[in-house]
Amino acid sequence: MNVSSADRIDDLVVSLAPVRRVRKRTGLLVVAAATLLAIALSAPVFGLRPDLAAMNPAEIVLLRSGALLLTGIAAALAVTASASPGVGSRREGWRWALGAMLLFPAASGLLILGGAPYPLEILAASSVPYCIGLSLSSALAIGGLLTAWLRRGAVTELRRAGWLTGLAAGALGTFVYNLGCPSNSVHYVALWYGISVGSAALAGRLMVPPLLRW
Repeated sequence: MNVSSADRIDDLVVSLAPVRRVRKRTGLLVVAAATLLAIALSAPVFGLRPDLAAMNPAEIVLLRSGALLLTGIAAALAVTASASPGVGSRREGWRWALGAMLLFPAASGLLILGGAPYPLEILAASSVPYCIGLSLSSALAIGGLLTAWLRRGAVTELRRAGWLTGLAAGALGTFVYNLGCPSNSVHYVALWYGISVGSAALAGRLMVPPLLRW
């Protein structure tokens, strides 16, 4: 090894500084805080469903809320674990949670195959711009804060982290909109919620990995 190489190594060693290990719990708190903030900001503007405000939600609201929360939390658990890679830290429970979300398009398809007419009015429903807009803007806020936290860690599977960040943000962002969504249609959930969550997941895959590269 020549002298210049040794000097460079010495300079690098001198510049090293200990860093605090990222804690998964902190990442989850960031996600939770961002979701609650999105709810707090949107609820006064867009309102809550009357049945939710009366603490007597319709069955479809309970089902879609549960599926969205389950998917968002499971994906958040997986991606925050990836910030500190190690043996046994890979979590795949999000796959099962995503399966719960896929029950809605499956149910929509089965209803159509069973002869039920497709409600074409949902294609031009007045709530659609709010559904997409509020879901994705909330997802952007949640995903942005989660990505900022992930940058403090040592993520090695960048594409997977991108997908999971987008999926977590999309599911939780759509959950925020769901609290005020006036529709009770499973077809509406299958179509517009699916587009919102899918778009956020794709955006996470494309936008997050470059931000996490060392």
